[in-house]
Amino acid sequence: MKQNTKLNLQKADLYYGNLKEIIIDRMLVFQSQRDKFLNAFTKNKNKLDQSFIKEFESFYGFKPGKEILEWENLKKAYKTIMYEVADVWNMIDHHSAEEEEMEEDEDGGFDYAISSTERLVKVKDPEEILSWLVGSYSGLMFLFNGSYAFASDGGGDTCWINLLPNENESIEVNHYNHEVGELENLPYFSIAHFIADNWNNESNEGYDDEEEEEFEDQNEIKKEKEPILLSLIKESTIKAFEKEAVKAYESKPIYNNSLDMFERSSWLLGHSYGDPAYAFTEKLADAPSYVIWEEEKQEIKKFPNLAAYWILHHFYLKNEEACRETIKLASKSKGKIIATLSAHVLAYLDGKSKSLFNLPAEKVEKIRSQTFTNADLKQIEPTNIKLYNDSLGLSNLNTISKKDLESRLKKEENLFQLMEEYPDDVNTHDTILKEISKKDSGLKRLIEDYFRERTDSAYNTWPYNPEKLDKRLSVPINAAFRQGLKYDSENKKAYCGITKTVGMLDDDRAMVSFREAIQKLKQDDPRLEYVVEALIKSDHAESNSILADAAWRTFETLDNVKEIREKVQKEGPTLNNMFTVYTHLNEALQERILTLDEVSVQLIHKLFHYKDHFGFFGISVGNAFSVCAHLELKEHTQIIADYVRRSFQVKGRDKGSYLDLTLIINVAEAALAWAKMEPEKAKQELHDFYSKIGESSYPGIAIDLKACYVAGLLLLEPENDEYLAFAERILGNKGDQVRVYGIIRWIRKSKIQKFKDHLWYHIYADPDPMVDYSWSYIEVEARRAWTTITGEDAPEFDSSDKYANALSKNKSMLPDAILHPEKYSIQHVFERIRETKYKHDDVVRIGGTWLVESLRYSLDEYKYSGSYDRWEAIKALFFQGRGVYPYFLEIFKLPYAAPSWKAYLLQFMRVMEPESLQWKKVLSMEATEIQSLLKEPGPNWYVWTDLLAAKLFLIEGESSFEIISQVIEKRLEMTNQESYDSSVYEETLGLRLPLLWRWFGKNGDDNIQLHWKNSKKNSETHTMLDMAARRKLDDKIPDMPEIKEPGILLTFYPEQREYGWHTWIHLAPETIRFGTNEFHLHSVLPDSKTESSIPANKEYLETVWRMAHILGYTVSKKKPKGKK
Repeated sequence: MKQNTKLNLQKADLYYGNLKEIIIDRMLVFQSQRDKFLNAFTKNKNKLDQSFIKEFESFYGFKPGKEILEWENLKKAYKTIMYEVADVWNMIDHHSAEEEEMEEDEDGGFDYAISSTERLVKVKDPEEILSWLVGSYSGLMFLFNGSYAFASDGGGDTCWINLLPNENESIEVNHYNHEVGELENLPYFSIAHFIADNWNNESNEGYDDEEEEEFEDQNEIKKEKEPILLSLIKESTIKAFEKEAVKAYESKPIYNNSLDMFERSSWLLGHSYGDPAYAFTEKLADAPSYVIWEEEKQEIKKFPNLAAYWILHHFYLKNEEACRETIKLASKSKGKIIATLSAHVLAYLDGKSKSLFNLPAEKVEKIRSQTFTNADLKQIEPTNIKLYNDSLGLSNLNTISKKDLESRLKKEENLFQLMEEYPDDVNTHDTILKEISKKDSGLKRLIEDYFRERTDSAYNTWPYNPEKLDKRLSVPINAAFRQGLKYDSENKKAYCGITKTVGMLDDDRAMVSFREAIQKLKQDDPRLEYVVEALIKSDHAESNSILADAAWRTFETLDNVKEIREKVQKEGPTLNNMFTVYTHLNEALQERILTLDEVSVQLIHKLFHYKDHFGFFGISVGNAFSVCAHLELKEHTQIIADYVRRSFQVKGRDKGSYLDLTLIINVAEAALAWAKMEPEKAKQELHDFYSKIGESSYPGIAIDLKACYVAGLLLLEPENDEYLAFAERILGNKGDQVRVYGIIRWIRKSKIQKFKDHLWYHIYADPDPMVDYSWSYIEVEARRAWTTITGEDAPEFDSSDKYANALSKNKSMLPDAILHPEKYSIQHVFERIRETKYKHDDVVRIGGTWLVESLRYSLDEYKYSGSYDRWEAIKALFFQGRGVYPYFLEIFKLPYAAPSWKAYLLQFMRVMEPESLQWKKVLSMEATEIQSLLKEPGPNWYVWTDLLAAKLFLIEGESSFEIISQVIEKRLEMTNQESYDSSVYEETLGLRLPLLWRWFGKNGDDNIQLHWKNSKKNSETHTMLDMAARRKLDDKIPDMPEIKEPGILLTFYPEQREYGWHTWIHLAPETIRFGTNEFHLHSVLPDSKTESSIPANKEYLETVWRMAHILGYTVSKKKPKGKK
């Protein structure tokens, strides 16, 4: 088949009728692709026709543009070339993916169906169709705005086609931004336009480009390149089409406009299936008014999607009369779906059904009430206005008429006094404040800020400086806050932005406001967090009483907390729920318990009634245990002891599991409390738990629990050497491991001086957390312990030069800054050393010591922390030279340093100096010198023992078995015995040394098998030995061929597949070159590679050839290029 050279589209041709030609021209740039596409199109005998459009209309009451038939009849052809074209967008059927479990095909991928609207008419039962329309997000998108998912990209965004009628018979394509959950921007005005705009020859512009490689594949069969077929569609034609289409788009009725109908209905996308849209009350503010409905009534019978919207709009706003009238009007519209929808709503309104769309009436009414109270007055039908005002408490409001207010504004001198006469009338306050701002220039800015800031989120802090808050504004601020309590937090009328402002006022009115907030707000309302926070900080006499109310209400809301948690667990993690807070009242409970008064005792007693549901109450449980011990409430001893006993049974999902901070605090406090309240029994059982927990299948959980248990044991046996040694190990944990909590609590309780210096790290480890605030709890306890021991407060973190930017101007001061975490972010100090390329012995001495201590107990780390400070330290030390080697060697000897870090350091050391230097030395060494170095490899030879061992085997053969075995076993001792890190595939010694056993015949094979059998299946050791056993090696070292230009390339790939990290040796008559490629570890190497060389002679070439084969190198399929 030949390219159509006569394609000459005009702007009107982009609407409809030319989709096949446009796909071929824009998407398919090679003739082979076009042939495949056209062949598939020709073979498709089951093409859709006008009967599809008619059937569609019979169900939904409207006709989509005819361009949908074009797509439906081309989709099978598109599937044949989908994976051959640029994946700007993929037209995959997400509807079938939602409903059916996808199965992998034989290649390990998924055989996706292509986007299709055929399913919209496959189901013949209107009830079943309605179930999808009102029971899913995608269904509601289609019901209200005609949108149907069509394409997706790799970033998560999607495109939805608009199936509503189009005068040009085209199908518009809208972009859906998944990050904000909205349709946005102007649409593509047809599928043809979508294709033409997103695909062009630039998508394949790299086809002719070939990266010049140093080595060529000698077996590569050169394929003849196909010429790129250029698009014949002029860009000017596309631009002219767009200009014309925009004008037409702007004048089309909004009922056929997906974007407009989406904006109108976005607040409703979830109501019908019981899960209102995120922040729907904020979107509700933009919903049309009752007046708009009256204007649009006559259009309802013409536009089924408009009818569906107004039926459900009025239903959920409790506009029953308007809802019934809309249903009556909609009865004249086409299609079965609106009639079916209307029947369900009427049955519910008439009391004939106790559910709606499979939701029980209780759930339906809850959603309706929430919507009604968050609506705007203009959205409510006239007969419901009194009910609306009553629900918001506005009917009996002490207010002033507009006329009287205008009169008094002219006469009154003290307008603040006037506000106090009407303490709850926010509208009156707003009018008075505007008048004050005209008369008082000093308050003008503050009042303007108030109007702007009050509509912000509860997180908002205004004013930033509390001293700028004029106390005379207490009346309007508190009135607005109290009125806002009637609305959900997303509603602008909630006035969440002044929540913290009320706390700053801290007066009688603020206490009234906060008491009302505690009573009225849902437990997960974000305002509650800052109400409770303000009450904890408050100096007002009433604050403790209100905090107690909040604490008691924690128990009242338990059922709702369970419901939210179950919903989140059922959904799995999503962008909407991953930061879900189940209740903000827990903080009130945990703080009020610590007041140590009669109410505290009562709260503890109530809390312990829920001993089977402690997980819902956070660290309130741990605080209760602590207070029990302090007040000697021995009637609760058994509950505390049982909590410790149950903790011993905690299991995780896998070996990497660990305890969260809440559980660590609660178990540690339980262990400490039990040790005080029942010392003999606690001593015996805690020791049993401490001793046996190491047998757990979950090592992360085991060490967390062990740290909790030892806190209680040390309270009873403070001189026990075993316990003290373990406590020091936990205190030495770095990298956000919060298991240290209990030991710090013991240090404070027992005033242990010897561990004082360990506290410094825990005070300043994360002074300014960005995401995970767990460490703040550790910092607080460490500070308290420091104060108890020293009698002085540890200084606050000095953030004046947190990132060491000023310090870097005087580079000599950078090393000392590593010792001052109270002033600098240590990560950034190392970063400045690297950036300024500051090379000095002090960097080695101080930085090396810091790294040793940071990694000393890194084996204990199960909670991911990023380790940014460590990586920056290593990168700063990387260019310091051999002086850092002794510190790295010290880390290799640490029993609790993580094997993964040891492997990383081995990788870095291997590329810190030219490889050729080590080869040159080894080539001239005798057996005696090599043996000495292998027995005690100093800093300069620690990472080059593979070269030494290979040379020794070359010299002594079988007699070198014992000493080489010792070298291999020493490397295996450094491996992770439980699991493996990906670094195992790029660490030279781990890959090469076990291979040496293969050269010793049966003795070597037996050794590999013995160590392999003794290792755990998924361990690094097992993996390393498995790779050594599977590697293909020659039976004997082959003879070296004659070396002539361009030479011979030897390569070492971890799994003998030529991609990724590898080392290479190039043997040429005059030079032997050594190199590493694809070394990407933290980008320490320019271009991610190394290269060095030595002069060649016959002896060197022969020895390198033989040693390389012993080490697992093979002759590469690629060959060196000739001299340029």
